[in-house]
Amino acid sequence: MKSKIQSFVIRFSIFTGIILIISLVFQFWVSKIVISPVWPFILVFLYAFTILATVMLFKYIDSRISAFANAFMLVNFGKLVIFTLIIIIYALFVREDAIPFTVTFFIYYLLMTTYEIVTLLRMQKSS
Repeated sequence: MKSKIQSFVIRFSIFTGIILIISLVFQFWVSKIVISPVWPFILVFLYAFTILATVMLFKYIDSRISAFANAFMLVNFGKLVIFTLIIIIYALFVREDAIPFTVTFFIYYLLMTTYEIVTLLRMQKSS
């Protein structure tokens, strides 16, 4: 299990590094696309949160499929609630950046969640 977690963290870190490089390209060379100025904080936050959630789900990989499905749905529902609150609170306090923040957050969330789901499905199939 420890090697699975280490492998995930290393690969996910590389994936996040690629997202970081693409974001830098968009920020400095593609000026038509507006991304939130706090994108590095969004990226770090989602990186840490995704690792935490995935490590929690690794505990259920080898258990019954129903236990894994329940844990997966609970974790993702919790993430959805927390992320929605963050977006709403940020939009209330920083109105001029509300739309770029929401779009940036959503794109990073989709990329990282897709990576997480693909990884979990591969690991569950191999178990």
